[in-house]
Amino acid sequence: MSTELTNQPRFDLINSDSMLNLSKDLAKLIKEKGLSSNIQGKQFVNVEGWQFAGASLGLMPIITETTDLTRRGTEPGQVEIKYMAKCEVRNINTGQLVATGVAICSNFEHSKKRFDEYAILSMAQTRAIGKAYRNLLAWLMKAAGFEATPAEEMDFAPSESPKKPSQTVQEVVAEIVEEEEIDIDAIKMEIANCTKVKQLTDLYFGYKQLFDSNETLKKLLSMKKENLTKK
Repeated sequence: MSTELTNQPRFDLINSDSMLNLSKDLAKLIKEKGLSSNIQGKQFVNVEGWQFAGASLGLMPIITETTDLTRRGTEPGQVEIKYMAKCEVRNINTGQLVATGVAICSNFEHSKKRFDEYAILSMAQTRAIGKAYRNLLAWLMKAAGFEATPAEEMDFAPSESPKKPSQTVQEVVAEIVEEEEIDIDAIKMEIANCTKVKQLTDLYFGYKQLFDSNETLKKLLSMKKENLTKK
């Protein structure tokens, strides 16, 4: 008796029962393998956990671009090592693009001050992978009992420790807003770098919820599309 090998994923993204089973598998594996981090009393899944979820659905991440954004000052110690990375998540069988993610890492971040350049670049790519999966599967992680944000995006928050008593709610909100601004700046740069209308379309669907709620990004996208169409 011969056995036919297939590349069919174990779970179906559009089947609710299949997704329920996957969420149970995720909860078990992430806890057993320690693939989450306790940050301010909540569990955030590491990128390896997101990759397991994606692989179970036949979705693979591909780093398509890295950009050196390093800024050098005039005085010693003023060099900001900074990289941006873009990741695409595609169906392993059809090649269809299902999500994109853009992320940045800098040695000016509090927890990255001692990082070498290669580590900054590597973290930017890791964050981009987590971001791409998050844009598609955030709801799945919530169903599994975890937070919908990849742990690598939470580096600004202290791990396994409560908030400082002197830290106000406004300060916490400011940190979160600052993190979101980094993402928005990266997306603006992505819009500027697009050379084809299809690239703009892929970018829009990768961050549809953000574009729909941010008038500035929508206007930039529309203007860029109009310029490309005229060429």
